[in-house]
Amino acid sequence: MLIGRKLILYGAGQRGRTLCRILNDLHISNFMIVDSNIELIGSEIEGHYVEEPEKIREFSDCILCITIANKKEKYCVQEKLINEYGYCYKQIVTYEKVILDAYTSSKVFFQQILGMESNIVDGKEAVLFDCYNGLGFGGVEAWTMDLCCARIKDGDSNVYIITDKGDYEVPYELEEHILRAYIDHNIHFSKNTVLDLIRIIMSKMPCKVITCAVNEVLLAAYFVKKIYPDMVKVISVIHNSNEDVYEGYIEFKECTDIYVGVSQDIKRDMIVRGICPAKIYSMTSPFVCDKLLCREYTESKVMPICIGYAGRMEYIQKRMDLFMKLMMRLKEKQVDFIIEFAGDGIARCEMEAFVVSNKLEENTKFWGTLKRSKITDFWRRQDVCINLSDYEGRSISILEGMANGAVPIVTKTSGVREDITDGVNGFMIPLDNYCMAADRIEYLSRHRENLRKMGMLAHDAVYPKSSMGSHLRFWEKVIGH
Repeated sequence: MLIGRKLILYGAGQRGRTLCRILNDLHISNFMIVDSNIELIGSEIEGHYVEEPEKIREFSDCILCITIANKKEKYCVQEKLINEYGYCYKQIVTYEKVILDAYTSSKVFFQQILGMESNIVDGKEAVLFDCYNGLGFGGVEAWTMDLCCARIKDGDSNVYIITDKGDYEVPYELEEHILRAYIDHNIHFSKNTVLDLIRIIMSKMPCKVITCAVNEVLLAAYFVKKIYPDMVKVISVIHNSNEDVYEGYIEFKECTDIYVGVSQDIKRDMIVRGICPAKIYSMTSPFVCDKLLCREYTESKVMPICIGYAGRMEYIQKRMDLFMKLMMRLKEKQVDFIIEFAGDGIARCEMEAFVVSNKLEENTKFWGTLKRSKITDFWRRQDVCINLSDYEGRSISILEGMANGAVPIVTKTSGVREDITDGVNGFMIPLDNYCMAADRIEYLSRHRENLRKMGMLAHDAVYPKSSMGSHLRFWEKVIGH
């Protein structure tokens, strides 16, 4: 795609700058960058001057990439390109498509790969799990470490986790199974990062690489597979149901041999987008869940109802802005409550300031990132598990809350229908509807007898899905596909 045709990048923001850097590093020069922001026109980005949009009229047979992340702005630019500038839909490509085609068309990049040493070991193939973002607190990281520990204890010593060079506390079973790569988190799809990941994968052939996102690990595995097609297979685990995530996987579909969605919803959505049903599985990540649940609830109405949230504290996806509105709504409705937050993120400081300014200190507790050994105790204190995300894959946090008898009040994101029967063992609410979430909390606060009834049903719904043993058997099937 990028050979012989002019590429125009519309947008000089972060993603536009990233593509400029990638194209320069891969020695691809037939491109230009434009932006409608007067303050940016004439500025220099990675050696290229930002042009005004009118400049693109000079290139009728070109390819355009709208690098803007905001969907509404991106749509407006797309309509302008078509209606005002006369371009067609086929000329407009995605951010991910540019990245993939830039790498696949770069002779310099392939020469660097071919100059690397490979190491093909006789015997059982290795399984390499992707934890590109590090081994800190998070659902993907927790699932990866738990599964790898279980496989090692089950006798499979040829299991490894690819991660960055950060300093992390890992289970002792994994200490000899961490492969550390040079990963530049400041530059998306950096050539140096991709090359170092290729080096690591080539050192462990034959192998299956299990990726967690459309990222540098997926791209690196794809190129090793192109050179050694019988030595590497790629299994992509889709952890989120966001439309941008789907778009990225569809653009990178030639990189993946098998998909695993963390919910039936994700599996269905990918099939609708053209992935062969025989190439995609769905799974439930295992979690700690006692067969018999013994716990107390706040059944006295003179005590505040206890609400818990565990996860990243961010505005995008996790919608911490709605939590602030929810707390004010509960206060207006005169619901006596305590909400506890386990987690950290960019929204935490603003939320703490909001709590102080609105005199909600007695109603709110911030615990920061809890050790995993403390999560069970955290959920056993809660009457309600709350989640107001715009999208999820299948939230481990919700499953852990239900496993410990907290009644879920959650937005209708991917996977929740597999575990929650609305009004029976929890409540599902529309996206953005914090008012309905407040109504459901008020109902439970006024009908405390339903806390134990619904909480126990929540536990019973997820207990059969919690077993690591069945999860190990599932992965034996997938890896052996």
